[in-house]
Parts: sequence; C-alpha cells; structure tokens
Amino acid sequence: MTERLKQLILLLRSHLFRENVRDLFPKLSTEEWDELFHLALSHGVAGFCYEGAYHSGIIIPEPLKRLWHQNMLDTIESYFTLQSECLRIIKTLKENHINPIILKGFSVSEIYPCPMLRKMFDLDILITENLFDTALVLESLGYQAKKEVAIHHIEFVKGNNLVELHHALFTPVGHKEYDEMIKLMAFTGEKSRTMVLYGNDFPILPKTDFINECFGHLLKHLIHDRLVLRNICDILLLLKTAGNDEFIDLYTQNMNNDLGWYLKGINSLLIHEFGLSPEQTAGIPLLSHNESETFSAALFSVSSGFTGTNKYYTSLKFGERLKMLCKYLKAAGQGILIRYPYCRKSILLRPIAFIHAYFDYFTELMGKVIRWRKYAG
Repeated sequence: MTERLKQLILLLRSHLFRENVRDLFPKLSTEEWDELFHLALSHGVAGFCYEGAYHSGIIIPEPLKRLWHQNMLDTIESYFTLQSECLRIIKTLKENHINPIILKGFSVSEIYPCPMLRKMFDLDILITENLFDTALVLESLGYQAKKEVAIHHIEFVKGNNLVELHHALFTPVGHKEYDEMIKLMAFTGEKSRTMVLYGNDFPILPKTDFINECFGHLLKHLIHDRLVLRNICDILLLLKTAGNDEFIDLYTQNMNNDLGWYLKGINSLLIHEFGLSPEQTAGIPLLSHNESETFSAALFSVSSGFTGTNKYYTSLKFGERLKMLCKYLKAAGQGILIRYPYCRKSILLRPIAFIHAYFDYFTELMGKVIRWRKYAG
C-alpha cells in the first residue's frame, strides 16, 4: 500500500471515527497534497477526507483547499439531486404496481456520519419481476437503455443520470473463485424493509441480504475489477454500526475456503490500517502485520481508482477469460426488447436485433480484453 493511500486512510479515520490524527499525519508539500486530492477523487472519498482534515486541524494549502471545498459542495448537491431522482423513480414504479429495492448508494449511506458526503455515481435498483414493465416506466421518465456489456443489470441513461436496473444480486461470471463465493451468499428472497433518510422512505434489502450484498459487491470488485476505498468504508461502517454477527457467521461457515481467507484478510486490513477494534469482529483470526501488508498491497496494486485492475483479475487463465466471454455473449440475448426498442414492432426484426447486440457486445468486449492485457503487462 502506498504512502498516499495510508494518508487517505488517516483522513478517513478522522471523519468516520472522529479520531484526531493530526500528530500521525506527515507534513506534505504542495505537490504531494495535489496527489492526495486526486487520489481521494479516484477512490470516491474526497468529501470524507476534506472533512477529516478539518476535524483534525490539518491545514490544506491554498488554492487546493478552495478547490477541494468546492468539490465537497458539488458532492452534496449531486447527492440531493440524485436522491430526488431516486424518489421520483420509486414513486412512479409503485404507481405502476412495481416494487423496487434500492441497492448500494442510498441504502448504505445511512450508516455514515454524514450521508450526503458519500459519493454516488448512479442509482442501483433491484427488480425481481416485471423487468420489461420497469424498463417501460423508465422510458416514460425519459431514460434510454444502453448497449453496454453487463450480465446482471441493464443500464439506463438520461442526461447525467445513470440507473442500473438489476435483475439479480449475484451472477456467476465464469471466474471460479468468485462464482463459488457468491453461491455462499444467496439472496433469501425476503421482503424489503423501509429505510428513512433525510425524512424520505427508501425500500432496501432486509438485514441479512443487505450485509450479503455489501460483501458480495466488495468481493466482485476485489476479484473481478478493482477495489476503491469507498467500498472498504461501506464494510467498515457496516461492521461498526449494523453488528458483526452475520460477518462472523459468514466467516465461520467458510473458514476453510477462499471466501474465509478473503474475509480474514479484509478483517485484518480494517483492524491494522483503519483502527477497527478487534472486539468488533471477535472470533475471526487476524493475518500477521506482514501478511496484512501483502494482502493490502494486492488489493490496491492499482493506486488510482479511475483506471486499471487488481492482480486477481489480471491473473485469470485463458480458459477462465473464455468462460467470462461466453457469459457476456449469452447476456447479449437477454433483455433484447429493452436494449433494442425497434425490434418490439415486429418479431421479424428480432434476429436483426440479436445480430446488432452480438456485434455491439463483441466490439466492447474486445476493448475490455485489450485493457486487461494492458494492465496485466
């Protein structure tokens, strides 16, 4: 883990735990502060870090301080704009007898000391039935489906707003480790519960599914993509505020497989780097400091959250990549009526839409493969 990442974590501890880290924070040059700011942006934690610096009396040099402060204000404005759009979508779906469940973003922001500072880039909505009808509702609100490569969701765009319409919490992608782990975190199928945030009601997952989805999202990034500090903060506060019984049970049930090893590594990271109390996850053994350093370095082998991927994804074997490619190509045929509206007019147009979908997916997948090879090298 780089020194800049460790400095970000200190600022996060100041904000999330109200811990004064002034004596632990090193003196930085103007150039180093600039690096820290851009790194915080890429990890989605710039607002937290600015407030953390203020809480601990750490002085950010001008003019970066004004820029960072404005970024925090923009995050707050974006948060409430997105919240308003989310409430509008929920209301319209319910009027059409569709029951949505909000994932990630707003569903986890309630556990933060200042929810409006949690950076969000899109809305994640789970629909367990009536997927096509839901798509029609989004279209009536001005959204259009994207032709993106995805297995378990369909993306909709309207201006700067992005909505991910999920039809499953966890979907196998062809990576053996990830696919085996998500089988252990099955969706219970219970009804949603209501979360009240800033006086508004949001339908979210029941507690067990909520925790499983948070860990599943973390593992997806850990193995399949790249990990950012925002993902770690979600788990950190989940353990601190929502209780640790489910986390400990999840580890106890899987202590002898890959999932158990990852959970032990994450637990060690939270305790060694973030200062989480060991009592918070009593019963889960820790890695040694050296092992934890190795694990953390692997998680954040790409120091910027904007681009790249971690070592787990780049270590995929050819056969595993081929399986993932087949999964993605199979997904091209799903939601064809949603992604290509012109084929709704006549069944004769659907073969053309399938060809169109496979061409779009193949082109985008080739771009992904090129990026994988680039960062693997």
